[in-house]
Amino acid sequence: MVTQERREKIDRVVSARLKGLVAVCENFANPHNAAAILRTCEALGVLNVYIIEELVPFEPSRAITQGAEKWLTVKRFRRAEKAFSELKEKGYRIYAAVPGKGAIPVEELPVGEPLALVFGNEKEGVSGKALSFCDGTFRIPMWGFVESFNVSVAAAISLYISARRRRELLGQEGDLSPEERESLRRRYIELSQ
Repeated sequence: MVTQERREKIDRVVSARLKGLVAVCENFANPHNAAAILRTCEALGVLNVYIIEELVPFEPSRAITQGAEKWLTVKRFRRAEKAFSELKEKGYRIYAAVPGKGAIPVEELPVGEPLALVFGNEKEGVSGKALSFCDGTFRIPMWGFVESFNVSVAAAISLYISARRRRELLGQEGDLSPEERESLRRRYIELSQ
């Protein structure tokens, strides 16, 4: 039985979920990074995570996720083309995290429309194949000697800034339709029993 207090918490969480911001993880090798991104998405209210595991299986550390994955919609793809085709069909603009010249600052991403942020493998970064599907690249401005962040840190910063800006633009916490909120609410109640 789900308590009234738990139902109220579920309602608050569901009302703040964002479907218009998606994290895309490509070929992550480190289980810690994979887990940290799932946990970050759940904490920030980012509902959907796309996993591309063409070269490396996605195996997040359960000790780090702390169960976050059960509250997310995680879609796994063996082929990058399928993941990006689905995002494009759903109207998402796709931007890859790529430090360097030509990339726009994360604060300038087009959060007013559905947006997918791509984060690449810890060693190689976002693949050329993935970049070919992207509308552009973005970077996190840095002022130190180090030229890049760990991928889980870059994802946390980027998703936080984009989620905050999207909520400000929407003038509300979440962007699910009433039907989507009700469906998700039922799912979360079932998971809470």
